[in-house]
Amino acid sequence: MLAYIIRRLVYLIPVLFVLTVVVFTFVQMLPGDIIDVMMGEEDIEDPEVRAALEEEFGLNDPIYVQYGKWIGRVLQGDLGKSLITRRDVTLELFERIPATAYLAITGMILSMCIAIPLGTLAALKRNTYVDNAVQISALAGISIPEFWFAIMAVLLFSLHLGWLPSSGYTSPLENLQESLIYLILPAIAIGFRQAAYTTRLTRSSMLDEMNKEYVDTARSLGFRERKVVYKYTLRNAMIPTLTISGLQLADLLGGTVVLEAIFAWPGVGRVIYEAIIQRDYPMIQSGVLVLGVFVVLTNLVVDVAYRFLNPRVELN
Repeated sequence: MLAYIIRRLVYLIPVLFVLTVVVFTFVQMLPGDIIDVMMGEEDIEDPEVRAALEEEFGLNDPIYVQYGKWIGRVLQGDLGKSLITRRDVTLELFERIPATAYLAITGMILSMCIAIPLGTLAALKRNTYVDNAVQISALAGISIPEFWFAIMAVLLFSLHLGWLPSSGYTSPLENLQESLIYLILPAIAIGFRQAAYTTRLTRSSMLDEMNKEYVDTARSLGFRERKVVYKYTLRNAMIPTLTISGLQLADLLGGTVVLEAIFAWPGVGRVIYEAIIQRDYPMIQSGVLVLGVFVVLTNLVVDVAYRFLNPRVELN
């Protein structure tokens, strides 16, 4: 187990290197730059001012030199300074990570709590109206874009009904009740689509497991149906569900960029969104890199969790 974890951590090096190259390249392809944003706001067109700002921010260096300087600082644990706030990017990101983790983890837990019971129920009630209703609901959930669902949820529950706030954030460490109130809409918006995918996968996995010989053997030995379903069948069916859930975390984190902007959620996604608008290159590059590291490490945790769910799974 330890050797596998070390090997996977070593594999992270080329993965993260490719990630840094891709992120840096795409950021450089963005139209305009921070100088255009700053000079446009102050209505300045002096070429000397532009040249001085480019020199200050290092934008007059060749692209490969800019990348080399950035990756050199990253390897030393220095993500640079924001071109807008002039604060350390590391400090700004780590201030926002708890909010993003709070939202993403809650959305994932919410989706699993909804999807696993529904998928299991659909499998046990196969080809009945219950199964049909669950499948139709799951298909609808997959088809609806997250940003559209978020906007509709705000319009319905905030503007029309007035039940929930449309935006805002309070740390659970400061006021748990108020924090949960602000969390409800964003968590539902970010988790409903994953719940739809996981529901369909759980149903399919349960049906596959229920048709295997060990289930018939357990029943013939006189085991209670509840024990057969929940101790044996569901446990084995959770292996592919866990796999997809780990991969879906990437979608959750990607969705935070838009959803955090909609709900004014002070997380990493909102920082990246604002940095893109303002062409704050160090913040964009470092923000995406941090999210990428989080996704890769989460997939490692998921792989290791296989071994505990099913001892027959070998980690190679």
